[in-house]
Amino acid sequence: MSELVYHIKRRPITAVFLTIPIVIFVLLRSFPALDIHAWSLSWYTRLIQYYFGAFASFIALIAALFANSALGEKTSARSIFLTIGFIALSALFLFSSLATPNVLIEGASNPAFIWSIRLSLPVSGLFFAASTIDWPPAAETFIVRFRRLLWLAGLLMLLIFGIIAFGNPTMLTEWMQYDPLLPNLLGAISITLLLWTAWRARVLNWYGSKMINGRLAVVFLLLAQAQFSMVLGVAGQLSWLMYHPLVIAALIVALSAILKSFQTSRDLQLSRYFAALGSILIAGLSLASVEIGFRWLNTGVGVNRTSLIPLSIAQGTLSFIVLYFIVFHLNKLITERNEALRREQHLRSELTQLIVHDLKSPLTVILSGMNLMGKESLGGLTETQKRLIVNLEKSGENILQMINDLLDVERLEAGALALQKSLTDTAQLLRKQVEKSEILASTNKQKLTFTHDKSLPQIRIDKALMTRVFANLLSNALKFTPERGRVDVHIALEPHQLVISVADSGPGVPDHERERIFEKFAQVDGGERRGAGLGLTFCKMVAEAHEGSLIVKESDLGGALFCLTLPFKAEESVVFSEDSEIPQPPFSDWALDTPHHTPTPN
Repeated sequence: MSELVYHIKRRPITAVFLTIPIVIFVLLRSFPALDIHAWSLSWYTRLIQYYFGAFASFIALIAALFANSALGEKTSARSIFLTIGFIALSALFLFSSLATPNVLIEGASNPAFIWSIRLSLPVSGLFFAASTIDWPPAAETFIVRFRRLLWLAGLLMLLIFGIIAFGNPTMLTEWMQYDPLLPNLLGAISITLLLWTAWRARVLNWYGSKMINGRLAVVFLLLAQAQFSMVLGVAGQLSWLMYHPLVIAALIVALSAILKSFQTSRDLQLSRYFAALGSILIAGLSLASVEIGFRWLNTGVGVNRTSLIPLSIAQGTLSFIVLYFIVFHLNKLITERNEALRREQHLRSELTQLIVHDLKSPLTVILSGMNLMGKESLGGLTETQKRLIVNLEKSGENILQMINDLLDVERLEAGALALQKSLTDTAQLLRKQVEKSEILASTNKQKLTFTHDKSLPQIRIDKALMTRVFANLLSNALKFTPERGRVDVHIALEPHQLVISVADSGPGVPDHERERIFEKFAQVDGGERRGAGLGLTFCKMVAEAHEGSLIVKESDLGGALFCLTLPFKAEESVVFSEDSEIPQPPFSDWALDTPHHTPTPN
C-alpha cells in the first residue's frame, strides 16, 4: 500500500488519468438514466464503432512493428511475445471493425463482431504476460531460434478464426450458449493477466528503460480497464462502449513510449521516428478519406464503403512510400553529419586527453616537490615561505582536481569508465564528506546539518566516484552560500531508491538555467565565475551511470536544492536493523554547527 501511495505522489497526473475512467464507469452503472443504449439509439454509433476499431487496429499494428526497436535490444522472448501481443490485438480489432453490423456488409454476422471483441484482450493479454516471464536460458534460446514457427502458428490461428468468423459464423453462434459464463471467465483471466503484466513492468522494471516501463504499465492498466468495462458493462450501452476510448488511449500511450524512446536514443533513427509518427497520421487520413469519398460519391447507384477500401489502401500505401523516401533521404543526410560530428568529437577528446595527460604528469611532480618543501625535508623555511607553499599546494590540488574531472567526464561520455560497484553504507560515506567540509563551512560561519532516515540499506555503488560526487555537491553548496548561511544535507529512503538532497540558502538557480548548469563548462548567467564548470557535469554523469538522476530545484531555504536519486534492487541491498552487528553512528539525525565544531543531536 505504501508503494502505491508513493507512485501516486510521484505521478499524480497519471493517477488521475487512470482514475477518471473508473469514476465515469461507476457513475454510469449507478445512474441507469445516464447509461443510455447508444447502440440502438443511432446507426452512427455503429459507424463510430467501425472507425474506432479500424483505427485501433492500425495503431496496434504500428506498435507491433516498432516495439522491438523501442526496447533497444536484440531479438528475445520478451520482444517476440510483446510484438505478437500487439499483432493479435490489431488483427482481432480489424475483424470486429469489418464485422460491424450494417456498415461495410449488409447484414454482417453479429457473432463475428462479438467474439472478435471478446477474444481481443484475453488473447493479446496472454502474450503480453508471456513477455514478462523470466524464461530459463534453454527456453529463451528455443523461443528465439524457432520464432518464425511461432509467428507462423500465431498468424495461422488468426487466419483460421477469420475464415470461421466470416465464412462459417454459425460455429461462433454455438458458443453463445455458454453466455455469460464463458465471456466472464475470459474477462477475468484477461484482467488478471494485464494487471500482473503492469505490475511486472512497473515494479520490476522488466523492460529496461524506466520511461518504457512506466508507460507500458499505464498501457496494460488501461487495457485492463477496457476489459473491465466489457465484462461489467451492458452490451450496447455507454458503460460497455467505454472500452473503445480506453483501448485507443492505451495504444496512443504505447506509441508515445516508442516515439520517446526513439527521441532519447543515442543513435536516433529519424526514419523510424517519422515512419511511426507518419503512419498514424496516414492511417487516420485514409479512414477519413473513405467516409468523405463515400458521402461524396453516394448518389444512390450502388456505391458503398466496401468498394472504396481498395482506394483507401492504395492512397495510404502511396502516402507512406512517399513519406518514407523523404524521411530516408533526410535521415541519410543527418547520419552523415552525425558521423562527421562524432569523428570531430573523437579527435577533440583525444586531443583533450593528450593535453591533460601532459599537464598532469609535471603537475604531480610539482606537488610532490611542494610537499617535500612543506615538510622542510629540503631545509628550513620562514613563516612567509610556509604560507606561500601551502597556497601553492592548494592551487595545484585544485588544478589536479579539474584535470581529473575533465578526464572522467570524457571517459563517462565515451562509456569507457567502468563502475566498480560494492555494497556501501551511503550514510556513513556522506557523513565523512560532511565532516571534511566543516573547515570550509566554519571559515564563513555557515551552518552545516546532516540528517538521514533510519534503517537505510547498504546499496551497490561505486564508492570512489560517489565520494567525489558528494564532495562536489557539498563544495558547490558551500561555495554559493553566503556568510552565516545554511546548508542542509539529508538522505531519504523511498521504495527502491535513496534520495540525497543538498539544500542551501544561496542565490539559487534560475528556472531557465536548471538544465544548462549540468553541461560542460556551464556557468550561471550574470553570476561570478567559480570553477571550471565540470563538477556538476561529472556528478550528473555518475548519477546516470548508476541509473539514477541529479536535478536542481528551489529549496525551502531560498537557494538551490540538488536531489541525487540512487535506485537499488531489494535483492542487492542489505538493510540495517537496530541490533545489526554493523557499527551504527550514535545518532540517525544529527547536525554540525560548524562555528563551534560540536555535533549535536536534533
